Amino acid sequence: MLPSSINLVMNNGIVNSKRIHREQKVSVKDLRTFVDTIPTPVIMLDYSTRILAYSKQWLAFFGLTEDIHRDLFIFHFKTLELEESIKVVMDTGDSIIIPAFEYSEGKKLKYLHVKITPWVSAENDIGGVMIMLEDITTLKEKERALQEHNNELKQFAYITTHDVKSPITNISSFLHFLKEDKSIEDPSSLQAIHWIEKSIDKANAKINDLVKVIEQREASVLLEKIELVPLIEDLKRSITVDELSLNDYLKVEFIGEPYLMSSQKQLITILENLLTNGLRYRKNTNDLQLSLIIDTTPKTQTIIRVKDNGVGIDLSVHKERIFGMFKRANDVIEGNGLGLYLTRQACEQLKGKIDVLSTPGKGTTFLVYLPK
Repeated sequence: MLPSSINLVMNNGIVNSKRIHREQKVSVKDLRTFVDTIPTPVIMLDYSTRILAYSKQWLAFFGLTEDIHRDLFIFHFKTLELEESIKVVMDTGDSIIIPAFEYSEGKKLKYLHVKITPWVSAENDIGGVMIMLEDITTLKEKERALQEHNNELKQFAYITTHDVKSPITNISSFLHFLKEDKSIEDPSSLQAIHWIEKSIDKANAKINDLVKVIEQREASVLLEKIELVPLIEDLKRSITVDELSLNDYLKVEFIGEPYLMSSQKQLITILENLLTNGLRYRKNTNDLQLSLIIDTTPKTQTIIRVKDNGVGIDLSVHKERIFGMFKRANDVIEGNGLGLYLTRQACEQLKGKIDVLSTPGKGTTFLVYLPK
């Protein structure tokens, strides 16, 4: 005979085991109740894929009215073709998510977000699976419409840069012959020729601007190690505004390493536009101060500062406007209103951001934050 203390422990163990077993069974029952009441298409299957429970929305989604408890899942829903995925979930115990599952309902194609998850039996084994559906057909249709819209914009851009540019080029050629014609002496005619030429230049500039926007949007992001010294030296030699060379005015400082991991095309777009603005929006040439500081020491990001002492920006009026396409904060100084738009676009392609600090009449500082 076992000692009473051992008997007590064993009896307590049996009682606890029965209680746990009962609670586990109750939890399965609660799970079925949950499925019955959840306001989304959900179905619960046992290990043999017989139907244990389902929500009203499940029946409504498939247009069913009869009770389908204990029926085989495949009997009613063979067209879903989820048998292989269900088997994988039961074998591995891992959930499966199918983000854009195509489902044909008659002649209509639907898109579903499907999640298949296992549920555990009272014996702590996989008792079956739960299948949850979300109809994302409307979302996919919107995505498709947006893609078609983008394709139309690309086609429009192609037409603009090719079909429209060709007649402008022809007009420019004919205009050249008129300018060379010495017999044209009438002041009004000469003035007309002058303004036609100006209009052609503006049209070509706008077309080239559109090409820049399209090329920037289509540009791929290729991360590589970029040596900053030679890159910036090239920019200093190449950037000029009103016959002022960036090389004569820019002061450069590196904090940390003089290189970074980034995409060179986007980085050049950022630096080129900000530095060009520093020259363009100056107060006067004699007192022009322009600096570039690149700080690679923060752990999570590189900080680029471009600071000038130019005309400044009234940020209370123009802070959001200056980053828009063809938007400008200063209509006196010539510009196309595209540089800061392209700069922000390049920052976003690199998963970074741009900010601006400015005081009218005292200058502007642009801050670019690029993640490492």
